[in-house]
This record gives sequence, structure tokens and C-alpha cells, in this order.
Amino acid sequence: MLHEVLLALSGHPSPLFGQHGDADNDLDILSPSEKSLLQSLGQLSHLHTKLRNHLDGIAASHRSIVGRAVATSIRQTHLARFQRKIIDVERRILTKDPSIVGAYNIVPLSTIVSDFGEWQRRMQLYWDIACFMRLDRECAAKDEQQECTGAALIDRLRVDTRTGYPDIEAVALELSKVAEAAWLRQLASWVLHGRLPTHGADDFFIRLEKSEDEPEKVVRNTVLLPSFVSKATASSMMFIGQSLRQLEHHVQQPGGRGTMTAETQALSREHSKHLARLDLPLDQVHLARAVSAIRQSLSQGVLQSLLPLSEINLLLSCMRRYFLVEDGDFALTLIAEAEKRVSAKQQGMGKLLQDHPAKALQSLSVKDSELGQCMAQTWKSLASRDDDEDDTVFAFARRRIVLAAPGSNNSRPSTSHSLSSNSAKVSAIEFGDLLFLTPTCLSLAIESPLNLIFSTRDMEIYSSINAYLIAIRRAHLRLSDLWRRTSARRDHPAPLNPRYSSTVSGRSQLAKTRSRHRERMAATRRTWATSSAAIFLLSETAAFLEGEIIRCSWDQFTSWVGQPPTSEQSDDSGIEADEEVSSSAAQRDPETIAAGHRAFLAALVYALLLTDVLYTKEVRALLGNIDQLVILFVRLLDLQHTLDQDDDAGLDTTHTAADERKAALDLDRARKKVDSDLKSVVNRLRQLDQERIGAARYSDLGSMETGGFEPWKGGGVDRLLMKLEFGRVRDEGYDLV
Repeated sequence: MLHEVLLALSGHPSPLFGQHGDADNDLDILSPSEKSLLQSLGQLSHLHTKLRNHLDGIAASHRSIVGRAVATSIRQTHLARFQRKIIDVERRILTKDPSIVGAYNIVPLSTIVSDFGEWQRRMQLYWDIACFMRLDRECAAKDEQQECTGAALIDRLRVDTRTGYPDIEAVALELSKVAEAAWLRQLASWVLHGRLPTHGADDFFIRLEKSEDEPEKVVRNTVLLPSFVSKATASSMMFIGQSLRQLEHHVQQPGGRGTMTAETQALSREHSKHLARLDLPLDQVHLARAVSAIRQSLSQGVLQSLLPLSEINLLLSCMRRYFLVEDGDFALTLIAEAEKRVSAKQQGMGKLLQDHPAKALQSLSVKDSELGQCMAQTWKSLASRDDDEDDTVFAFARRRIVLAAPGSNNSRPSTSHSLSSNSAKVSAIEFGDLLFLTPTCLSLAIESPLNLIFSTRDMEIYSSINAYLIAIRRAHLRLSDLWRRTSARRDHPAPLNPRYSSTVSGRSQLAKTRSRHRERMAATRRTWATSSAAIFLLSETAAFLEGEIIRCSWDQFTSWVGQPPTSEQSDDSGIEADEEVSSSAAQRDPETIAAGHRAFLAALVYALLLTDVLYTKEVRALLGNIDQLVILFVRLLDLQHTLDQDDDAGLDTTHTAADERKAALDLDRARKKVDSDLKSVVNRLRQLDQERIGAARYSDLGSMETGGFEPWKGGGVDRLLMKLEFGRVRDEGYDLV
């Protein structure tokens, strides 16, 4: 019987045990106590058999290389120890070892059970781990997800090392080393050569997305990251691989440096030493230091020649000048060109524009070719300036900045790892549909290797800021243009001619004309007052946003970019780099600049109030109603001018006084909407001033990677309110603001 027990424990079928390892009840020669002892051995035998079969499938076809490595280790190392234990027990029985063989050569069954007692808990642990990697067929119907990821398995094994049972902890620690060694080999393929793992790439936290129309795009999936890898370390890992791919792409281009390949290979050999020094299981601090050393070595070597600081500053200057509207001439020229094309389209709409201006504006559409012509004419007008002859920033922007409908991808997809969790959250309120009355956005083609600094999401944020600033400037300009109609504001009709004005009919006609003009001036006084209040709010808001928020924030960011990191400065992960990595770098590495740039953008959009949905909604409504107010005001003034000319000439006119009254009524309705919007904007600013107190006054970057950059802190909402609190402007008892 002992022979049958040992064979059963080795995984062979035995008549002693049933299908599930239970002692066979037909064996009447066994006492109840013996059956109970056999049952524990039978369960161990059954678990061993199931485990071997289950591990065979996992080792052969699991999607994770980490899972395959752990399954293979359990099968070939740990279960082999169990087999050796069986052989050792058999040897002791055959040699009549007194530790197991008693008097009269009797081998107590309880002694056999005691010898395998420690394996009961171990075998159950192996089975739990195997089922965690892939559910058994008996349990698969209960859960659709049948396979775990390598990261989840590593985290699970790390938890098992803290159970409190020494034997379980030792087994889990050994398996953790196997799992993390497999994961480290996958990581080495990426950080040393910029390639995804040959096997198990679907289980790696970095993925390459490719399509027919677009080049490859590098994305990161944090779900596939083990818990001991911090966000900063993961960012550095991704950046290293991206940089290596950029270098390979650069070498393959015509005119690429052939020597860069040899430099990269030499760096790979040097970087492999940092990974080889790591002890298993991996320590978060040591892993972060090794990755930081590799990143800084790469950045201070070939990357400085591929992406010098001058190229980065050129891109930043372009964004500041044209997207953040430092160049006022660019904004004015673009608005003027857009107004020309919108006016040309409106002239062809005739009756619809007069009767239903709102519908007419909504029906306008602009083609991409027209947008391209508008930008071309804008650049042509700006190029005529004397100060742009040798302007490298202007030439850079002219080649890359485009105006197109949203969704038109005019740039190479960025490989910068700006996840949604690490990006600024901008309000979804659209300002890009005000310039051409259909959605448009300004964008810039980010080419390699500049896409190591700028992500697609960063470009979207710049486009949103630009549309916001341009919309405010445009509304301000349109209202200011009303003041150019001097006759509409200060018009005292003079006599037609001395001979006619001396007659009774002439004096009567002159009095009638002057009376009509006085009535018109009185009727439009509120409109002028509302327009003046709107101009004041827009001008002060634009001055606050552009002259204080953007200027001060940008100055601090560019000053930080230009400063080389000091020897005491830590890297992104908050861990000081090894001494062997030179700290006297000529410039900050691209990943640090990219992280600081994301922090800068997050703080900027918060300070510009673009993160507040209610505020942006009120401002958008104000700008839209200002458009209608200007259109209706111009329409009324043109109608009155036509009526006056026809009346002076004694001609019949197609317009009547009823048309004038209807136009005046529509204008008054638009004025009231603007009045209401002005109040709503100011009230929302006051609410924000109450909400943004203490720590909420500035953007909370939270766990965002900042690269050591500290955003500018200033320009609270209270400063804008101080400029807008000019008292209650009243006209005939009507409170405007």
C-alpha cells in the first residue's frame, strides 16, 4: 500500500483514491483513522496531478512571458523538489531509516502524512497561483477573464511574500525573483534598444499603434505596470525607448549621422551594466536610480546633438508668439483676413441675413482650402514687415502653423507620454467657432525629434488657449469698430442749402430731420453704453490674461528651461542620480523639459480660467451675443442711413419705418442679452474669487510629474475683479454691470 501511496503522490493513478483524491470507501480493510490519513495524502496527490496538467498549458500558451516563466519555474523547480521528497521518503523506507520505520519494520501511515505535511500548504499556494494566472476549466465559466497580466502576477507574488508563513514567504520570494527577472528582460529590450519585447509584447506596458494614414504612435498602459514602478520611473522608461527610436529614425533619414549608430550601441552596452547591477526582487529606489542614470546618460550624449536647446527654444518661441498671442499683429491680421472672407460670404446671403441673422450665421461654412488661403494671406501680410526679414521664428512658424477644422491631423503623432491623467483638463466649451463662425483651430506640425517635448494633447491645449484669446480680441475689435461710425454717435444735421433752408418747408424739414436724429440717439444710448461696458470688460480681461498671466508664467518657464540642473537637484522621480552620472549637463534633458512643460500648461489653463466650465460657458455666450449685437447694430445704422438718403432725395424706398422699428427691437433684445451676459461673467468671477482661496488659488498639480518645475503663482481672480470693479455703471437707472 505504501508503494501505491508514493506512486499516487508522484502523479500516477491509484486504486486507493477516487477521482478527487478521496480515499476509496470500498477498501474495508482500512480503519476510519487510516482512511482519514489517506484522504489528506489523496488530496495532495490529486492537487499535484491537476497542477502539473494546468501548468503545462500555462507554460505553453499564456499570453504573458512573466506567467510562462513562473509556470515553468513551478513545474521544473518546485514540483521537482516534491518529486525528490517522494524519492527521499521511499529511500528512507527501503533503507529502514529509524526516523520513518518503526519496530517490526512497520511504517506508520501517520509518519508518511507528517513528512508531507509542509507540502500541503505549498501545493495549495502553487495551485492558487496557477489559477490566478489562468482559471481552471472548472472555474472558467464563472469569470470571463481567464488570464492575468504579468504586472498583476508580480504584484500578487509580492503580496504572498508577506503572509507570515516562513515556508510560503520563501516560495513566493523565489517565484517573485523569477517573475521580475522575466519582466526585467522585457524592459531591457525597450530601454537598451528601443524595441518591444519579441515575445509577450501585448503584456508590456508600452505599445506601438500603427495605421495606414499615420506613423506609429507610442502609448503607455499603466494597468500593465507593476506596482513597484513609480509614475516618474515609468515615464523615464518610456522616454528612453522613444529617444532610441527617434535616433534610429534619424539615422535612417537621408543625411543622417552614421556615427550615431556606433554611439548608440556603445551606450546600450554601458546602460546594460546599470540593469545588471539590480538585485532581485527589484527595489523601487534602486530601479529608479538605474533608469534615471540611463536616461541622463542618453540625454547628455547623443540626444544633445539630436535635439539641442536652440531647437527647443525655437519651438517655444513660436508657441509664445503665435499661439499665446504675443505678436499682436498676427492676431489682428488673422482676424482681419477672417472678417473679409466672412463678409464676402454674408454679402451673398442677402435677404436671409437681414431677416434672420442668427440662422444666416449658423449656415456659413468654410472649406479647408479657404482656411489655407486665409493663413497664406496672413503670412504674406506679416512678411511685409521690415522686422521679419531674418526672423527664424517667423520662418519656422510659417512652415508649420496651419489653420484647419478640428480633427484634421496635420502633424506627426507625438510620442510624448501625456496621459489624460497627467494632462490639464480644459473646458469643453468651444471658442474656435467664432473666428469663421464654424469650428476652426490653429495647430502646428510637431516633427521628430521635437515630439519628445510636445505631445498631441499639448498642441490641443495651445489651440484651445489661442481660440480663447483670439475670440476675446475679435469681440473687442468688432465693438471698437462701431465707434468709427462717427455720424451714428455725433450727428447734428445741417441745412441742405441756404436758399431752401430759409423757406418754411426747408425749416420744417430740417427740424424734422434733427428731431428724428435726437430720437435715434436717445433710442441707441443704452446700446452704446452696453457696448462701452463690454469693451471695458473685454479689454481689461485681455490685458489681465495676456499681460499678466501668460507673460509672467511664460517668463518663469523659459527661465527654468534655460537654467542647467544643479548638482543638488534631483531627477523627476525624486531620487538623486548616481554619482557616476554627470550633473554638470549643459541643458536639461528632454523628458524633464516635457514634464515641466506639462506642469506649466496645467497651471496656465487654470490661471486663464479655462478649466472652469461655468465661466467659459458665460464668456462664450457673451462673445456670441456680442456678435449678434454688432450685426444688428450695423444693420440698423445702415437701414437708417438708407432711409435718410432716400428721404433727402425724395425717392421712394423699399424700407419703411416699420422695418426700422423691427430692427431697433431686435437690437434692443440683443443688447439685453449682452447686459445679462456681462453680469453673469462678473458674477461668476466673484464666485471664483470666493472658491479659489487658500490652496485652491493655484492649480493643484497633485501627482503630476513636474520635472522639478515650480509654476508661477500669482494673478488671482481678485486682481481681475479689482480692475472690473469700477462702480455700478448706470444709464437712466439701468444697472449694466
